[in-house]
Amino acid sequence: MPTYSTPPTNFSELVHPLPRDIQSVANQLRHTIQKTLPDADEQVSGGKKIGNALYSIGQPTNVICGIQPTEDFCRLFFHGWQELENEGYNLSGTGKNARHIKIYSLIEIDPESIRKMVQIAKMNVIATR
Repeated sequence: MPTYSTPPTNFSELVHPLPRDIQSVANQLRHTIQKTLPDADEQVSGGKKIGNALYSIGQPTNVICGIQPTEDFCRLFFHGWQELENEGYNLSGTGKNARHIKIYSLIEIDPESIRKMVQIAKMNVIATR
């Protein structure tokens, strides 16, 4: 787990204590999400051991997806995950509100697939609000 001297409040602080390869993964995921959701707000929060960036539309409770970087990988998690599973995407976790995929390296990132997943999650989140 990364250790923050103070909880992160922005993306730079979120990725700063992580290895460079994980910083690159997190930055690429962020870029793809921001390109896919140009109207989304980014909120960074966390504690001294874990942090995340959440992307919401309209209000902070309309979370579409998020990035949670760790020392070894980034979790890319999705609210509105039910439709993603219906579409055949394999997600991990047992959370009621969010499920995730783990990304260990840049070569695992398929921006087009991430873009599609974000769009599906967005449609599902907006439809249920």
